[in-house]
Amino acid sequence: MAKAGWNLALTDISDKAVRVYGEAESVEKILVELAASSAKARFYPADLSDESHAQAVVRAVEQDFGRIDGLVTLAGGDICGTDDAAAGGKAPNNTAFVAHDDFMAIFNRNFLTCTFTCRAAAAGMRERGRGKIVTVASVSAGFGVARETSYAVAKAAVAHFTRCLATELRAAGVNVNCIAPGATDTARFRATLKDRTPEDLQRLHGKGRLERLAEPDDVCRVIEFFLSSDSDFISGQVLRVDGGQFTGPI
Repeated sequence: MAKAGWNLALTDISDKAVRVYGEAESVEKILVELAASSAKARFYPADLSDESHAQAVVRAVEQDFGRIDGLVTLAGGDICGTDDAAAGGKAPNNTAFVAHDDFMAIFNRNFLTCTFTCRAAAAGMRERGRGKIVTVASVSAGFGVARETSYAVAKAAVAHFTRCLATELRAAGVNVNCIAPGATDTARFRATLKDRTPEDLQRLHGKGRLERLAEPDDVCRVIEFFLSSDSDFISGQVLRVDGGQFTGPI
């Protein structure tokens, strides 16, 4: 996005979170790399499952950047920790019988972070009569899972919230779409290999063009499309990015 000319406002639960799974050395290094593409980039720590935090971040970004043209709701994960490093780990029993507190921690991390941020950012977009919102669900939203139940339920909620919000903001000229990635080769994915399904592990070694894990860029290019003018007449859609692993509707 920086190379495409976007300025970027990044947020996470704290500046420590990027180091937990070895995803980056530091927030500062990410900002330096983005600046090399002539992008203006800033970081805002916030717990987006708290609506007041989400509202405060949006106000700060609008003050620093002037307006928000595009929003991507990437916060989430199937871990239940609530510390300021976003470490946590997986719930010991993430089946349909997961403990209530663990269920709500995972659900809130995936659903409330999305809805609270969308609601806060949509106000300015509605006023200007344009804007792009991209929510992030998961292929897990489209089928029954034996594990990661609360995560799958939350991602299904994200997908349908996207449709509802798109309907509500259609008259205001705001596009709202959702992507549903499959397993993606990130640092966190590799750090939690022991908790992955056999299907995910098989895809880790897949050689076919559509049988491998997704690379982060496979997902990012779809996000860029939904934020660009090429998607101006698309809204309310849920698009899988999984190499055709699943083909039924979400």
